[in-house]
This record gives sequence, C-alpha cells and structure tokens, in this order.
Amino acid sequence: MNLDQFVGWWKDLLEQVFMLPAPVQLLVFLAHGLIVYGIAFTFLSYFNRKPEVLQWTPVAPFFAAISMIFALFLAFHAADIWTHKREAERAFIQAGSAIKRFDEMVGPGQLNLAEARYQLGRYVKYVFKDEWRKNRNQKGSERAEGAFRKLQEEVLKATQSLPTPTATQLNVLLNDISRTRSDRLWIGSNHTEVSSWMAVILLGCLTHLAVAAVHFDRRRAGAVALALLASTTTIGYWSLGIVADPYRHAGQLNPSAWLESLPE
Repeated sequence: MNLDQFVGWWKDLLEQVFMLPAPVQLLVFLAHGLIVYGIAFTFLSYFNRKPEVLQWTPVAPFFAAISMIFALFLAFHAADIWTHKREAERAFIQAGSAIKRFDEMVGPGQLNLAEARYQLGRYVKYVFKDEWRKNRNQKGSERAEGAFRKLQEEVLKATQSLPTPTATQLNVLLNDISRTRSDRLWIGSNHTEVSSWMAVILLGCLTHLAVAAVHFDRRRAGAVALALLASTTTIGYWSLGIVADPYRHAGQLNPSAWLESLPE
C-alpha cells in the first residue's frame, strides 16, 4: 500500500466513523481510548520493573512540551471543523433564500415563467433525493445538473425579452443558486481533514506516552493519570466526530422546505 492508498483508506475509514450514530461513535472512540491506554500502561509497566527506574524517569514538567503541542493541534482542528459546520449552514440558508426569491420572481405574481418555475422545482427535487439523501452531498447528481441546465436555458430565453434590470436580477439569482450548490458539494466532499485527524490522534498517543514516562517510578499514580487522560481525549474526539460531517443530520437542513410544492 503506497501513501496515496493509505490516505484514501484513512479518509474512507474516518468518513465511515463520522456517519455512525452518536452512541456508536462514542463506543468507537472509547475503544480507541482503551487501546491507547493499554499501550501507554504497558510502556509504563516495562520501565517500572527496571532496577534503575529513577534514571529512566524524566522530570515531571517534561510531558507539558508534548501535551501543549497536542492541545494546540486539537484546538486548530476543532476550529476547522466548526468553521466547516458554519459554512455548511450558511450555504444552506443562502441557497434557500436564492431559490425562494427566484421562485417568487418567476411565479404568477411577477414574471409568470411557468416552465422556468417547473424546472426549478425539478432541480430542488433531485437535489433533495439524489445529492442529500443518496450521495450525502459528497458528489453531484446528474439529474440535478440536467434540471439546472434546463433552468438556465429557460432563463436565457426569457431574458431576451425582459428589461435589462429584470434580466440582470434573474441571472444574479440563478448564479447564487449555482454558487451555493458548488459550495455545498465542496464542503460535503472535503469536510474530513485527513492529515489533521492523523496528526491529532498521533499527538494524542504521544501525550499518553509522555504522561506514562513521568510516572515510571509510580505505577499506580500513572495508571490513574492515564485513565483520566484517556477519558478526556475520548470525550474530545467524540465531541468533534459527531459534528465533523456537517450533513450527517440531513433532517436539520432539509432542502425540501425550499419550495412549498415540488413537481412529481
């Protein structure tokens, strides 16, 4: 397995974990915490049995150097995850606003472009059925893309006979719909930061080993410290894992509400 294959495997594994229900995710991160705890405690026990254990034991402040780097990476990683979540929510709101304004503009009360309104409804329906429910916003839908192209064609035909300000406004709304769809699909396919998760998990493991190292001469105290650290990292990873995929709760951001009625 080369590096690219490993990165791809790691990304697929993380995305599978992030798709799991929150209680199951907690069990996964709990299992990870127990494994890391076991490795660190075995490391501690090995040196604790050595006759010259005090010569192997680092001074207590030593572990702060590694734990501080871990804390910084975890903080930056958490900031990226919450930024993606806010961007996903903002793209959803902006898309809904653009679609509703476009629907009002082409509706009977204004331009009365029945075919454009019909194609808009088809586009929303396929976005909901294919991109949200089937693809989890990780890739686009050919049916949604086709409906959007037909919508563009209807807008192009309509703008030829409309006043320039009206045609410009219609094109601006259409561009907003296209842009927010691109934003949503980009976030959906790039929300998992593979290298960041790898760095955070490895630094977390090193932090466990650093805590074990400063307790080489106190096995029981080291066991307590490692248990507390493992519990803390488990909760930290879990709290990020359940929001790492901003579209895992599709019902909370439901695009079917963009239009009151969709064509069958």
